[in-house]
Amino acid sequence: MIKRILYRFLPVCLLIIGFVGCKDDDAELALPKTVPLKVEANATSFVMGEKMVLTVKVFDAKNPELVSNEDFDVYLTAKDGEKDVSKTLFKSFPSMVTFPKGEKSMDIELPIIDNGLEPKAKLYVNVISFVRGYTMTDPTVPIVVSDHHYTVVSLKNNSDNTINEGETFTVQAQAPVAVTSDMDINITIPEDQKRFYESPLPIKLTLKAGAKSGEVTFRTIHNPELTQDEKLTLNFSTVEDVLYPLDNEKIEVTMKEIDVMGTKLLDERWVYEHPAIPFASSDNYKAKVDELYGLQSVKMQEMNEHPNADLAAAGWKFYNAWEFHGISVSPPMWSDNNTWNNKVPQFLAARNTVIAQNHAAIINTQFSNITDEGYLRMIQMKVPSTATAPASGARDYGTAAFYACGTGSAWASNNQLILEGCRMEIRARFRGERNGFNMGMWLISDEAGTQQYYSEIDILENPVGSAAGNKAHQTFHGKPAGATEKSSKTANREIEMGDWNIYWLEWRSGEELAMGINGEETVCLKKSEWKEEDWTFTNEKNPKGLKFILTMGAPSPWALGESNGTTINGVWTANPGWDTGFANFTNYDQDRDNPAIPRMEIDWIRTYINKTSKSEYEGGRTRNGNKYY
Repeated sequence: MIKRILYRFLPVCLLIIGFVGCKDDDAELALPKTVPLKVEANATSFVMGEKMVLTVKVFDAKNPELVSNEDFDVYLTAKDGEKDVSKTLFKSFPSMVTFPKGEKSMDIELPIIDNGLEPKAKLYVNVISFVRGYTMTDPTVPIVVSDHHYTVVSLKNNSDNTINEGETFTVQAQAPVAVTSDMDINITIPEDQKRFYESPLPIKLTLKAGAKSGEVTFRTIHNPELTQDEKLTLNFSTVEDVLYPLDNEKIEVTMKEIDVMGTKLLDERWVYEHPAIPFASSDNYKAKVDELYGLQSVKMQEMNEHPNADLAAAGWKFYNAWEFHGISVSPPMWSDNNTWNNKVPQFLAARNTVIAQNHAAIINTQFSNITDEGYLRMIQMKVPSTATAPASGARDYGTAAFYACGTGSAWASNNQLILEGCRMEIRARFRGERNGFNMGMWLISDEAGTQQYYSEIDILENPVGSAAGNKAHQTFHGKPAGATEKSSKTANREIEMGDWNIYWLEWRSGEELAMGINGEETVCLKKSEWKEEDWTFTNEKNPKGLKFILTMGAPSPWALGESNGTTINGVWTANPGWDTGFANFTNYDQDRDNPAIPRMEIDWIRTYINKTSKSEYEGGRTRNGNKYY
């Protein structure tokens, strides 16, 4: 009865209070102000029987003496992908702990199980902290748990294990934790392969006490006689098999013969003698390009002649470049202050359109990275993701997509201008299980509502599947805005998409364009071939230039065939099973570098112009003047 009376009269009381107001002496004290938090771990690599210590601390750079002003609860989880391992990987793992009032930090001990992991099995686990109502920096701590601290031997900045004859290469060893004493790794080379190296040969690689890595350099000999590619084998052993055993005991290196040129279509050296060597501007030339790669970078300045003699004779002069080399310069080439510690290019913006996110959410901070080897890697994974504005909703996949240019502004993403008189070159390769994908590097007109004409240049499309095969397609499209049909001209070629190739466009004038691969022109388009109203490839019809785009575009009916999917409300969806080969790799931390993951890799993008000056080419248009090369 009492409850009924209270419920009946409480709304009336609240209403009266709302009209009358509160006296100052009746006011309650304000709730305690939340403090910023940070989470750290005592290590990122653990073995069975060790103890992880998670430290939750109050962290305010402007007020280092700040402490918590109330008790609050910290909720914890540990996940291997989507699987909860908090009760199976740890001896004890609290789901919630209380951070006490007046404290600056609190340690949470998480002892790891003593046995049960298979030899060399590695669990990639995210330990996640959450506090309701509080801001927490880096709430997810990724760790690796195994039966031992394995030492990995690899080629530095060379995941392909491929070099050219006569080049040097560096072998590095990396332990997940600092070694407690000097660790020697013995290196042996088959007797019949020693002739490929300069003497003396390194026979030992050492990780010094307190260090997590060590390295040695090998120098190969250039044999001017025409031979063939060679397989070089390096074998490793160590006496530290108990504390820091080797994860791998052998590396095979492919040494390519450099004195035999392939066809113009298949060999990128028809464009550059050394395509992998990065360009560097005057300022960045003094930085760490050479130190990082062990190569002599090419110092380039605006209006320098093209390094290729034939292209220089044709009038092409250097205009700009995005090199993606992994050095920190000013202004910075990348932003890496994100949860996944990826380096995301500053000069490319997110192509997060609704159409681009029909299948996968575009999250460039997670699914792209400028690698230590000096190229941009874009991947797509079956990791549940949320589409970003202007799209919305959950997606089974996450991916990356970028655009730049064509904005007529001084944003960093408008660092280049693509206009009449431009030659654009892209050094790229496409890898992983790509069935169903249509990876693209393309250009389109500005997409503003006032744009009256539509131009599209597909410098490369690579539809892969039963309907399309695995070819490099290069296509021109043009039409007035709003027209239902467009004029097109295309070429496609059989090449090895997984190798580095140079794909290029020459917008020679307002009346002629051409595209090609490496040293071969594959398609040329002239104004005389098209209807007058469909010819849109002029500065007049593209006053802001063309927008440059990188997309992965899976799955594709062009690649798989319309019959291998279902169309509902105009949206085509591939049948289940289209992603066989990579769909099971769903643990981002563990699988992101798996060879099966579909990926697009860009080494560099360079532009040249055929005008007498940069100002003549730009025609007063606005662009960002920073140098990202």
